[in-house]
Amino acid sequence: MIRPFTESDTEDVVRLWLESARSSHSFLPPSFWNSAENDIRTLYLPMSDEIVLHIDDASGKVDAVLAFASSYLGALLVAPQAQGRGLGSRMLRIARRMHPDLTLTVYKDNARAVAFYERQGLAVLEERVESSTGCAEFIMGFPQA
Repeated sequence: MIRPFTESDTEDVVRLWLESARSSHSFLPPSFWNSAENDIRTLYLPMSDEIVLHIDDASGKVDAVLAFASSYLGALLVAPQAQGRGLGSRMLRIARRMHPDLTLTVYKDNARAVAFYERQGLAVLEERVESSTGCAEFIMGFPQA
């Protein structure tokens, strides 16, 4: 089921965000994500204009999240146990319908995510260094026709 975020979802979304981030960003130390937990709760979620959740039918738990700030896709998160079943592709299709001109950033070293986005038709628009980690990241978006 797809539904909008409510305040009562905050802790479930923070937990999923951290679980997903830790599993896909092994190149960052665990301490980075430990210190990011409060920022997710008090900064990233509140600054998001739109947050969309996917709820697993069997468990009733949040297993995927889209978070936007305008047309910037700040988060596309899929629970590690739900990956590999097409849920990320489905969420990205929803994201693109919501914001056809969306952009996002992904760490260059997150090869699995970069490959996923490229398979979905996104292209690297720019490369830069992310200030809080010093890691290279790509700004990606759908090429304009």
